[in-house]
Amino acid sequence: MIEDRWGDQDGVQLHYVIQRGAADRVPLVYVPGSLGRAEEFRAEMGRLAPRATLAVDKRGVFEGEDAPQRGYAFEDRVADLEAVLAGAGLGPACLMAFSLGVPVAIRFAVRHPDEVRGLILLDYPARYQARDDAWLERALPFARERGIPERVVRAIYRESAPVELWSELGTLSCPVLLVVGGKSRSVSGADLERYRDALPDLRVEVFEDAGHEVFRPDYERFMRLVEGFLVELDAL
Repeated sequence: MIEDRWGDQDGVQLHYVIQRGAADRVPLVYVPGSLGRAEEFRAEMGRLAPRATLAVDKRGVFEGEDAPQRGYAFEDRVADLEAVLAGAGLGPACLMAFSLGVPVAIRFAVRHPDEVRGLILLDYPARYQARDDAWLERALPFARERGIPERVVRAIYRESAPVELWSELGTLSCPVLLVVGGKSRSVSGADLERYRDALPDLRVEVFEDAGHEVFRPDYERFMRLVEGFLVELDAL
């Protein structure tokens, strides 16, 4: 059964959805992109049962008008993930992160190596990129359609700053799967080389017909890849 739960970070209530599961399978934690929602991962959670799964909302995305006024910087998002996972009690898990969630998952894994059994990184480099005016222009109507307050989007824009994580990748010892869209510009050829240089055992899958959303156009291909990677982690 998938349940709604809330964690706490310095008085801020953080929404996540969780499904408890079999103790002999590595749990999967999903970290969405900048305005992605945990709710969007419910179908995958159902498919992956009886594996325990959790998807966490970024602060401000779920709460609507009750969203906090501040706390949208990179380090805040890492701290929020730490608070949710500490309270959820899943144990060591595989983190799967999409887009802007990727650097958050990387920083968490670097800080908490004993809590991460593997990483699935979806189409993003090992850097947290500052949000620019073009992002703000795209994000505002997208957020409006989803009921996300404009002040949340503007706070993300205002509090963002670039953070490079390439030098931290070498400290990771868990298996890492990087999935890249062949039609996406999010991960450059230079970024791929930096990933490979830092992670000699990195597994890279390039879906040539996919854009940034690597789970399209072939959702089954994507899910088979994820399920296969998780089964490999179960055996370690």
